[in-house]
Amino acid sequence: MVKKIVGLGVLLMMIFSLVGCGNKYNAVMYDNAKEWMSEEFLRENLTRGAFYEDVFLDDNSYPKNITHIIKSKEEFDAIFAEFPSEVDFESSIVFIYIFTCNSMGSSYKISKNRLGKNKDLKIYFKRIKPKKLGAYGGGMTSPGQRCFVVTMNKLDVITVEFVDNE
Repeated sequence: MVKKIVGLGVLLMMIFSLVGCGNKYNAVMYDNAKEWMSEEFLRENLTRGAFYEDVFLDDNSYPKNITHIIKSKEEFDAIFAEFPSEVDFESSIVFIYIFTCNSMGSSYKISKNRLGKNKDLKIYFKRIKPKKLGAYGGGMTSPGQRCFVVTMNKLDVITVEFVDNE
């Protein structure tokens, strides 16, 4: 009987530890950050399948998605015309993920993130299902260029991968 209780206690601790590991490193996602970026940066980072200035980018020379790791204020300032908060690069790092999205009215959030042994970071995100569908309620839209920005505690990262966890 004691073994069963201890076993159940250990199992519950494992389950709670898994649930609590979703958003490590004080990660904050800005899920529609395109408006803060310079036009030059956006033009240099176009993605396949999006409409840009009323032109459909279906050419295979465009990538499906693009990621950037920003480790300095100089890099950050070259990309952003404005940003809603101050980033301290002594203690923080910034990741940018650009992709083609056909749910432009939807919001997204980080579901979890994992740092691997090879300094590879995976940031899992998911779309927040809208309660009300419609033109601006998160339903399907024409495909457009979507930009996520994630700020988090400074990490020694070589690569970052954003994973749609819907």
